[in-house]
Amino acid sequence: MQADGDVKRALWQSFIDSAHATLDHWQTHFEHPEQAQERLLLGMLSANRDCAFGRAHDFAGIRNASDFRDKVPMHTYAQLQPWIERARHESGAVLTTRPPLFFERSSGNSALQKLIPYTPEFLAQLQGSLTVWLADMYRQVPEISHGSGYWSMSPPLQQPAISANGIPVGSVSDLQYLQGSAIAGLAGTLLIPDLAHDVVHWRRQTLLALVADADLSFISVWSPTFLTSLLQPLFDTETPESRQTCAWLEAMLPASRKLALRHARAQGVFTELWPRLAAVSCWMDGPSHGYAVQLAALFPQARWLPKGLFATEGVVSVPFGEGQGCPLAIGSHYLEFVGDDGLPRGAHSLRMGETAQVLLTTGAGLYRYALGDRVRMVGKHAGTPRVVFVGRSASACDLVGEKLDEQLVEGVLAQCIDSADSACLIPDSRNTPPHYVALVSTSAVTPGQVLANSIETVLQGSFHYAHARTLGQLGPVRVRFVSGGAQTLAALLQRAAEATGVRAGDVKPRALISRLDTANALLAITEEFECPHL
Repeated sequence: MQADGDVKRALWQSFIDSAHATLDHWQTHFEHPEQAQERLLLGMLSANRDCAFGRAHDFAGIRNASDFRDKVPMHTYAQLQPWIERARHESGAVLTTRPPLFFERSSGNSALQKLIPYTPEFLAQLQGSLTVWLADMYRQVPEISHGSGYWSMSPPLQQPAISANGIPVGSVSDLQYLQGSAIAGLAGTLLIPDLAHDVVHWRRQTLLALVADADLSFISVWSPTFLTSLLQPLFDTETPESRQTCAWLEAMLPASRKLALRHARAQGVFTELWPRLAAVSCWMDGPSHGYAVQLAALFPQARWLPKGLFATEGVVSVPFGEGQGCPLAIGSHYLEFVGDDGLPRGAHSLRMGETAQVLLTTGAGLYRYALGDRVRMVGKHAGTPRVVFVGRSASACDLVGEKLDEQLVEGVLAQCIDSADSACLIPDSRNTPPHYVALVSTSAVTPGQVLANSIETVLQGSFHYAHARTLGQLGPVRVRFVSGGAQTLAALLQRAAEATGVRAGDVKPRALISRLDTANALLAITEEFECPHL
């Protein structure tokens, strides 16, 4: 066991030695964000000036960030999609001079599923941010190198495919992101369970691998609800399913780990189960904050560290240094921010306390791409803003990565209720796991469970909602009926919005109640009226 620990320490030390140059470059970037960002931008534009998108937008004529804003408009995914479709079908240089290695699946506010091109340049940008994050985490908590690490990896819900021009769709493994980088050497420190396509089997095998490893020293997940759902059988002593899972675990474990598991369940904390666990990294901002705080109580022995804002489309902020929030990832992508005035500005121009939407320009061929996320500046690292994630832009809800937007929800409700009826969807984040409640005003005699099943089925047409449900991060939709017609529902929405600070004249009808404070107020009001629900 000691020899194994020595090997893992050596792998970490090798990574740290190789990361020094990257850290030095990034520290210079942090000190001079405006200059660093413009150099990065002009380098990307020069490299891609001869691709179809570069010629169409005169990349060759762009001399500075101001020219870039003048010549290249902001893009949603829907606006970039024709270019991405060309990149999937044509053999020439479309969005970038070098073709994508693969297209990664994602979904967002305006489409059920997106395909994001992953080029060698883009992977190098991601790897730069990951290197900075991991090296700084080692600086803060070197004990993470003393045992095994678990980095959340879940089986893909869709099989890899091939685009019309032969480029793969879907990465083979999350480890593919690390190929060719110094980080790849850390794979030898990781606990990697079998990624079976059967989710039940995968969850059990992952849980077994975690419980069996007394030397677990580091856990990295995206959403804290992912870890909560994975560990649910260990602290849920009531349900037959959890008891069955724990009985199966005990049958598979050696005596020492079986005893540690029993003690952990009896004590309600995981100190004895994973005594060497030094750090847990996950989202800790926005809707994730409450879940992270609740989960941290189970791991008093570990330090909890923020994840930063990573998305399929790119990196906005990376954990580094001290203080609230995370500094912007100015060494990876060109970042712009759109405030309440609607005007785009560079990363260096963000103001303390300002909340703004994120635009990304990356080596993947996403130019001035509206990510759909909002951040708030809470401090500085050297000259670079530190930000926290606030939530999704416009009317969208993303509790655990399900990424529901109002347009999608409107379509779902239109399919499931009569056109004469009214309804809205409300996130209920007060329970674990969270779920959605459909508040329905209807004259039809429809059993609540039938309607709930109908809404749930259509919602699962959304890739990430289905993924969150499959992983147990979201519970099923519930239904509450409101008597009194659409007027009563409208009055309830108005009351809840006003109670949470929305001016009476600014309240708008919504199919999706995306503000969590308004959602909680509406749930409380309808409970007060004793609306039946299932």
